[in-house]
Amino acid sequence: MPESMNSNPQHDLSRRFSPTWSYLRAGVAVFALLLFVAFTGVQAQDAAKPADGNTTEQPKKDDGAKTGRDGHDRPTTYPKIKFGGKKSGDGDEPKAADSKLKIRVYLLDISNAMAKSITVDESRETTRLEHMVAQMERSLDALAKRKDPRLRFNIVTFGSVQDFAAGDEPQAATEENAKRAKEWLKKLEAKGDADIYTMLSECFEQEPESATMIVGGMPGKPAKLDKELQALFDKEENAGEFLIKQVKEWRTAGKKTTLDITGVGLSADEKAYYKRLAEAAGGTYLDA
Repeated sequence: MPESMNSNPQHDLSRRFSPTWSYLRAGVAVFALLLFVAFTGVQAQDAAKPADGNTTEQPKKDDGAKTGRDGHDRPTTYPKIKFGGKKSGDGDEPKAADSKLKIRVYLLDISNAMAKSITVDESRETTRLEHMVAQMERSLDALAKRKDPRLRFNIVTFGSVQDFAAGDEPQAATEENAKRAKEWLKKLEAKGDADIYTMLSECFEQEPESATMIVGGMPGKPAKLDKELQALFDKEENAGEFLIKQVKEWRTAGKKTTLDITGVGLSADEKAYYKRLAEAAGGTYLDA
């Protein structure tokens, strides 16, 4: 009997297709592995998504760098000081209760010029800073004696930046707050440059109804100007003329803040300059 007739048909079939089954089993294993990898990747992507499903990259946390006053995009050395007006972003209208307040803002020069000695009452020697503090103490007493519940005040310095309200709202004109302000004034030191432009630009930005500035020297060069303002500054004779021009532009643009100026130990030429600046700001000039 031939050998083929002795063969088991089932055995021959299994032997014929055994390679095919091996390839099939290997293919199924590879497919299963690829499916597992793909599924794992989808889970990782889902875990990285925000809870609301938004796939947009989230902004990085603030690293503490200053972006300007209360998030405003214009950098300033007075980032949180409140001059008594309405800051950008406060809303279109002031609160009804606040609209009835009467706010007095003092802008004090404590630059290097205030350390110079002057003679007062034709005999007594003192520094410009000490004389200014004495003038401020009398003004604070007068405010407190008015006993007006609507009256508020704040004191801001330039040369080195100090803020009596410490970033809070202007303070009530009470005897207690006047006493606190006097103690605060006694701790001031004369140092730094008189960057009056930067201080006034922030004051006019917030638009208090009025402000009183006490100065002991001419304006210094602004610490920081953008390219456009730097170009304008370079065209002017000096920092003082640049400041007068900017104040006139602020007023022309609709800023209604008026600025009264008091000079301490100024020369005749300095007095003449500050009379011009006060006039440009809708205010008046006086000697301390």
